Amino acid sequence: MNGDAMSTTAAPVSAGSVTVHQVSRTFPDGTQALAATDLTVQPGELVTIVGPSGCGKSTLLRLVAGLDEATTGSIAVDRDSLGYVFQDSSLLPWRTVRANVELPAQLHRLPRSERRQLVDEAIALTGLCGFERHLPRALSGGMKMRVSLARALTLRPRVFLFDEPFGALDEITR
Repeated sequence: MNGDAMSTTAAPVSAGSVTVHQVSRTFPDGTQALAATDLTVQPGELVTIVGPSGCGKSTLLRLVAGLDEATTGSIAVDRDSLGYVFQDSSLLPWRTVRANVELPAQLHRLPRSERRQLVDEAIALTGLCGFERHLPRALSGGMKMRVSLARALTLRPRVFLFDEPFGALDEITR
């Protein structure tokens, strides 16, 4: 592979770890969203990426999650064990709270009984009991973010990527 290509390593990676090597992202219009970046996160580590608006924080998270492709570099991560919480709640407006939270388990084709248990746990953990049948339009911004967080928790990922998800939450919940 030449130096101008990006690869996402399929080789075994330590569960819960992320390795980013010389990753950059330049958009087709020439905008460089991320310069060559190196980052290693070990299992159990908490890493915060801080910088001004537009410096590439969200781009880096999207690259690690596999939602976009880097221009150069390589990323080693077990994407089957990733949870991603976006800046916006990104809920499906026609699905109830329960159905939104259940979506990842459905996509992974987990048995109904297992899905029910995982969803119940995530809803309880995020303080959404009693709101399971509500549609997103009936929720506050903070509650929508909690649904998004519950959805990310459903599959019990080893790595969480949070893209400023707590901005809509009140201080006590945050």
